[in-house]
Amino acid sequence: MILLKYLKMFFLAFALLFANTLYAYPPQAELFGLNKSMVQLWVSYPNGVTGTGSGVLIKDNHVATDCHVFADAEGVNVVKYHDTFSPIAVYADWEHDLCILKFDNLNLPPVNIRASEDISYEEKVFSLTFPNDNPVPLPSYGKVKALYPFDGGNIIRTSASFTVGSSGGALFDLDFNLIGITTFKSPGKRYGYFYCLPSEWIVKLLETKESNSLKSTAPPFWSLPDDQKPYFMQVVIPMNEENWSKLERVAKTWIEDDPNNADAYYYYGLAKHKQKYENEAITIFKKAFSLNGKHIDSLIEIALIAKETNNQVEFDWAYSEILKIDEDFSESFFKKKT
Repeated sequence: MILLKYLKMFFLAFALLFANTLYAYPPQAELFGLNKSMVQLWVSYPNGVTGTGSGVLIKDNHVATDCHVFADAEGVNVVKYHDTFSPIAVYADWEHDLCILKFDNLNLPPVNIRASEDISYEEKVFSLTFPNDNPVPLPSYGKVKALYPFDGGNIIRTSASFTVGSSGGALFDLDFNLIGITTFKSPGKRYGYFYCLPSEWIVKLLETKESNSLKSTAPPFWSLPDDQKPYFMQVVIPMNEENWSKLERVAKTWIEDDPNNADAYYYYGLAKHKQKYENEAITIFKKAFSLNGKHIDSLIEIALIAKETNNQVEFDWAYSEILKIDEDFSESFFKKKT
């Protein structure tokens, strides 16, 4: 009996180890602890209109979320385990779309916070949100695809997708540290870019004054007119429209304002590639890679051009560099693209 007991323990441990190796990301069963720190927001507007959103405990009795979840609403409550809790105050940064609701009776554990400045490109991450009014938080797995310096933090673009109801949710690293707040998606259908607010903004917001008003005082930066949006958003519309000359102009202006930004060079190179200036595009993509040694998208474009032009030497170099960043990357990706 004792031997059988230890054999069962061994096989259970082996199964868990194999599962973790297989999935790399934490399976949903391991997220129960984090689920305790996630809350769903219920919002009421005039004329009986209601809405939902997501939130995460970042301090005892304090829930971080997106301001647009309840902007100009008549009321907002947090629902957890079928219980409803009403906030007693709000910290609001309307321009950055980050709000913190304060409670006096929300007995839930806060998460650990990690600064976005410590995150790296292609780092594996996952989001926890309440998509489509789902009553329990659901995970979405992906990687950090870009980090955009903006107002004292890094806006995080991730491949961990989210949808309606996910605004105000949490983006975690694989050690379950909060690194961002899931906030907005790029316009259009061709490029699904998902953006999260940096965790540094949470810490700064807690140092401001409390308020009792849900009235918005400014539009969020991501909803401004196109020419007032950050460059990392301005490049998306010409990409969706396949307006490569416009993309080139935006990217060049971005480079002029921030000459050491690898992403600016990436979009400049993409514009050149789409306009069939392959040699120039490769040079620009290599510049992006020299500025950011984990900029895998630039390497992929170099490999694609090498495939198109039958340049095996260039392809082998780019592919070997890609594998240094992502050893699971498959060459079949290029077969699908070409």
